[in-house]
Amino acid sequence: MPWALNVPLLHDESLSSWLVRAALRQGCDPLVLTGAIWPKWRVWTRDIDREIPDVRMSPLKNASGISSSEFQKSALRYDCERIAGYSLPETRTWPWLLALGTRNRTHRGGQQFCPLCFMGDLVPYLRRHWRLAWHTGCSVHGVQLVDECPACKAPIEPHRLIAEDVHLAQCSRCKYDFRKTMCTALSLEELAFQKMADRVLKNDIATVGGNSIAVAEWFSIAGFFLSVVRRASRRPESAFADALGSLGIPITASMMPLSGLSFELLPASERRELLVAVKRLLSIDLEETVKTFINADVKATALHDQRKPPPVALLPMIALLSDSPAVTHCYRTPPSHEPPRIF
Repeated sequence: MPWALNVPLLHDESLSSWLVRAALRQGCDPLVLTGAIWPKWRVWTRDIDREIPDVRMSPLKNASGISSSEFQKSALRYDCERIAGYSLPETRTWPWLLALGTRNRTHRGGQQFCPLCFMGDLVPYLRRHWRLAWHTGCSVHGVQLVDECPACKAPIEPHRLIAEDVHLAQCSRCKYDFRKTMCTALSLEELAFQKMADRVLKNDIATVGGNSIAVAEWFSIAGFFLSVVRRASRRPESAFADALGSLGIPITASMMPLSGLSFELLPASERRELLVAVKRLLSIDLEETVKTFINADVKATALHDQRKPPPVALLPMIALLSDSPAVTHCYRTPPSHEPPRIF
């Protein structure tokens, strides 16, 4: 039976945001609503923002009056597979998508918000693009995104709200109103990579070294440079770090996240600093980077894990470095190993 109160999907709204809003609008907990739609499916133990499987779509369409195509447009799978360049499995961490770190219904992170966006909303809601790992600030308001409750430091878990909470712009634990959060200004440099990546994804093409490349290859290069910065920050006194410093990319130990977690699991504060360095690397001519590495005697083995082939566009650069093995992999392939089941 259709709901008595319709809840339309808002512009760029994530699926989890809509489900929470729909529940609060009907006057019930999110867990109660999803249990009524899917009695035998534990929705909140997975990352529902990725997609709603086709086999689960019918009861949701019937209850909400919203078409399958609208839900599919709000899902993140299509964009994430363009970024990755291959079909993504359900239970792995997806490249460049913030991981929720789910254990049962508890999340360790993965959600972030702009307090000023919430303040300007007639009905507060979470945006799809806030789940993308390169987003660390709001380009509309020029402030840093927040990824934990400013009051109690709990992760953002709107699915754990209850009917009495009325709206999702509040902490599910201490009930702090996120719209009251003090904002921190975002520098142009901190916003630079975000705008660049958004433009690549929107235009469906990128340029590196004067050559046009696919979206997936560009993000592969960005990910490679991200690992370069993290590897160099482990030894900030090394010749490798000095070479990056001479390119205008000062490397410090603080750039190496204390946790050692994958980029998609890092807090916004740590991702922000890393992406500033990656943007600088992407802005430098590859020939200049190669010459600097050669002069500093930076070896190919220092740049990346030899078990993982580098992006195709960077193979000529790496081949010029000393201690460079013969590269036989010409195409980027999805990982063959089974990483931790964090999603």
